[in-house]
Amino acid sequence: MKKFRWQLLIIFLTGLVIGILLLTEQPGLKPLTVEPTAGGTYAEALVGSFDRLNPLLDSHNTADRDIDRLIFSSLLKFDDRGIAVGDLAASWGVSLDGTIYNFSLRADGKWHDGYPVTSEDIAFTINYFKNGGSFIPADIQTFWKDIKVVVVSDKDFQFILPEPFAPFLDYLTFGILPEHLLESAAGEALVDAPFNLSPVGTGAYVFSRMLTDNGQITGVVLKANMAYFAGRPFIEEIDFHYYPDSQSAFSALV
Repeated sequence: MKKFRWQLLIIFLTGLVIGILLLTEQPGLKPLTVEPTAGGTYAEALVGSFDRLNPLLDSHNTADRDIDRLIFSSLLKFDDRGIAVGDLAASWGVSLDGTIYNFSLRADGKWHDGYPVTSEDIAFTINYFKNGGSFIPADIQTFWKDIKVVVVSDKDFQFILPEPFAPFLDYLTFGILPEHLLESAAGEALVDAPFNLSPVGTGAYVFSRMLTDNGQITGVVLKANMAYFAGRPFIEEIDFHYYPDSQSAFSALV
């Protein structure tokens, strides 16, 4: 008898769900939609400590890397299907022999200080990969060593590979650096550049300020980039707080 009552309950609930679905499809009834609103502050805990906010220097610091991804843009990014889509790149194409990649930058790509993003910024960033010294991983230096970057115009450039390399686009998700702010910080000098404490990128969020306690950096505050080329972010401010371990981060939450 108990088993029979459960069967009736399942049939009733199934009928109720079907009835609701049919009701929502009736002519004249509008589906329920939720419209996001702009504003508000989002706080997030990061396990680790502050080092430098620079996408070329964060390979060993995941906490800084999480922040850099919001401040800096890359040429390409990959969607949830694993397909390459443009970030700063507006379009690109490959030669028949697979050794030349032609790129065009977005016309509306701008640094947070208002300067336009140019092909020179791309060449400048990749030059660090080739000649950046000890802070660039050896495998990255080896990869870029024989790849030429040819600036065609302010918005157009080429990558010339020594031989075809099918997954080349996978290597174009690095953050781009501004030449006009870092041209004097050649090689190892990039490590100690003041830029790393007050970075300027092209991403969805702009560096605002550091959070400190007794002279120690405890967090970073970002503000929405109102001129972001992909559209203004809905969240107005993001506050990152550094914690030494997961337990202390959880304790701060509760």
